[in-house]
Amino acid sequence: MTEEKITWRKEVEEYLGDYWELKGRPDLFNDVVDHVLNVYPENNFDYTGHYLGFQDKAEEELVILGEAFAFLQTHCTSALSSDDLEFMANAEEERRKNEQSL
Repeated sequence: MTEEKITWRKEVEEYLGDYWELKGRPDLFNDVVDHVLNVYPENNFDYTGHYLGFQDKAEEELVILGEAFAFLQTHCTSALSSDDLEFMANAEEERRKNEQSL
């Protein structure tokens, strides 16, 4: 790996690390970083000016976050939401009540 690629990986890791809340999942964090680096293997953005009012670095950061978000959307479709957990807890409580009434 070239020095430029190592530097780019560290930059992506540091930037995403500022937002990463799943401290117990370094494996998933590495998958997200790898995905961003697969889409953008080098730090050579063609700044579009698409994000009005943003400087070049801010546009780069938005692109990195967007790719991280896209990865998580496609890889976490089977994740449980708070509503799922609540439904499961209620179903378990109802099952226990039914068992006790037998």
